[in-house]
Amino acid sequence: MKKHKYLILAGILVIITILIIITGDKSIPLNNDNMDKLYSYLGEVDIYHCGGLNAYSGKKVTKDTISNSNRLCMAYYNIADTLLTEETAESTDKSANDLPICRVGEGITLSADDNKECAYKTFTKTSIDEAYKEIYGEKPQKYDDFNISNTDICYLEGDTYYCGTSETYNVTIIPETNIYRLKKSAVKRFNGDIIISDYFIRIANDTCYLSSTGDTEDAECTEALSKYDNFEALKDSEKIAFVKRYGKVYKHTFKEDKNSNYYWYKSY
Repeated sequence: MKKHKYLILAGILVIITILIIITGDKSIPLNNDNMDKLYSYLGEVDIYHCGGLNAYSGKKVTKDTISNSNRLCMAYYNIADTLLTEETAESTDKSANDLPICRVGEGITLSADDNKECAYKTFTKTSIDEAYKEIYGEKPQKYDDFNISNTDICYLEGDTYYCGTSETYNVTIIPETNIYRLKKSAVKRFNGDIIISDYFIRIANDTCYLSSTGDTEDAECTEALSKYDNFEALKDSEKIAFVKRYGKVYKHTFKEDKNSNYYWYKSY
């Protein structure tokens, strides 16, 4: 009888072990092309680039919490270079501010450079459809004009986008800001999701913030930062140790579509 009980117990342990193996997270190497591509979907360290790092707001972020124009901007930077056509046009007119402008397409005006020429790029809605789908798992539901930097804008006319220097734009003066991101780990969940974790710190005016927006200071990080005369001059190993110690850990979830391609789903 005891032997029978031991066999049952051993069987249960085997089943539990198998379930743990099947349902547990599986580590993925961070340094490979696939992980780099997925990580690029989170954005660039540039406040003028598609609204900055939208995924690092300090709260749960999905595509629905990011503006449509910023999503289209992210898709623009994901379009293959071969699908972007570079063109130039000569200035034939002047703006209301008496500055040289170019007329492209049927009714679009762009600002000219010092040589009175406009350099611009064109691409089709189909191109942005595919680039957008790679990042967000679906095609855009709405097509807007959108900024791709603090000076450049993309205008839609028919089925073609025209991107060049905006006729009018605002120059924003902000404090010098340094953003530090450091990949921590990547795992594949039992349900197929990939989760990339990383550390994040934003430093402006010798003050630490743990989100890409907002003005809530992290006092502990700022106090530690004050011990350095020039944080930027530190060795990479020292900066890495600092970011690991004081940075906020963010987790970014990527889901698999029916074609086995992964797209960004949420960050928190």
